[in-house]
Amino acid sequence: MARIRIKHVDAFTTTPHTGNPAGVVPDGGSLSDREMQGIAREMNLSETAFILPPTSPDADLRIRWFTPTTEVPLCGHATIAGFHSLAEEGGMNMTKGGRYQFRVETASGILPVDVTKNNGLISIMFGLKIPTFDRAIHYKIDLVRVLNLTLSEFENHIPILRSDYLFVPVKRLHTLFSIRPNFLTMANFLDSRNLRGLCVFTTETVDRDSIVHSRFFAPNQGINEDPVTGSSHAGLAVQLFESGFLDIKNGRCVFQAEQGDAIGRRGRITVELEVVDDKPVGVKIGGNAVTVLEGEMLLHD
Repeated sequence: MARIRIKHVDAFTTTPHTGNPAGVVPDGGSLSDREMQGIAREMNLSETAFILPPTSPDADLRIRWFTPTTEVPLCGHATIAGFHSLAEEGGMNMTKGGRYQFRVETASGILPVDVTKNNGLISIMFGLKIPTFDRAIHYKIDLVRVLNLTLSEFENHIPILRSDYLFVPVKRLHTLFSIRPNFLTMANFLDSRNLRGLCVFTTETVDRDSIVHSRFFAPNQGINEDPVTGSSHAGLAVQLFESGFLDIKNGRCVFQAEQGDAIGRRGRITVELEVVDDKPVGVKIGGNAVTVLEGEMLLHD
């Protein structure tokens, strides 16, 4: 009977039992696809990250992400969790303080990841693709029904945009916190428009030094509400820039975003946007994490 090391790591936080939880298997190289899926199902977290040797000569390591039911091509918070796990163990030669850079093989391509260790604090940043948007103002009437809001509660100075996610601005933080969706209605709405999730946000924030607060719903993907969503912040960064809410200095802006407070899983995301000739050309997201559980899982034949 084989044993495999497992961890439960809360990402985008330094406080246990907040942020977004992910499973991590630091040494997944010996596992079959069936075993990875079984471990993810047993962990029963939104995603579990498996750290593997690379198959590409251009990469330093490989990560695969599994939900309890399927493999997914990318997961932001489980990436943060995975690299936090490696760094705290001194894996990938991260034995001392300093900055480490990696190229990570994933199903979404080679992902650049930066890890900084400083007096015991581990910070991770990684790059995401700049999304392309279509305007989606015509969804507003449907969103009144889906989100149980009135038309006056939407923010008219920021457009409703869509990529594979739908980004919906509201005026007030208390409106965002009060949203109680009908998830079946929302799932049908998202599926019928080929959307993978819905991000509702406001520029009113809990912390004075934050720029944006959001909630993310994906009931058609089996996640009614995601506590803290790394991938949505690439789109949020671009949308906030194009709406004039970011202060670009020397071609870049670094800001803090908030998510999770409404459901008791407070998380904070660091976002860095790079701009050239008034166009976004690069975006990174990142943050911290904390390990809350580690042990072994028995793999039965």
